[in-house]
Amino acid sequence: MSEYRAAEQIRWAVEAAGVVLINGATGAATSLSYPEAAIWDLITRGDSSEKIAAKLCAIAGLEPVAARKFVLDTVEAWRKAGFLRG
Repeated sequence: MSEYRAAEQIRWAVEAAGVVLINGATGAATSLSYPEAAIWDLITRGDSSEKIAAKLCAIAGLEPVAARKFVLDTVEAWRKAGFLRG
């Protein structure tokens, strides 16, 4: 989602089972497994929400409407938690 990016204080690392996000300001951390890890990767690459949802259909086997809702809900949760900013 080109309108979002990782907040400045966020660092992440790719691991075999997914992605780990660390908030350098607060020390909060979270582990993302797939398909959430794929969404994070695609956001950091600057993909649009439409592209991410389309790719998520293949990654997670979701129907287009369900994929779009999953992407939007996931991004909103990360924004509220301070991992993403607009």
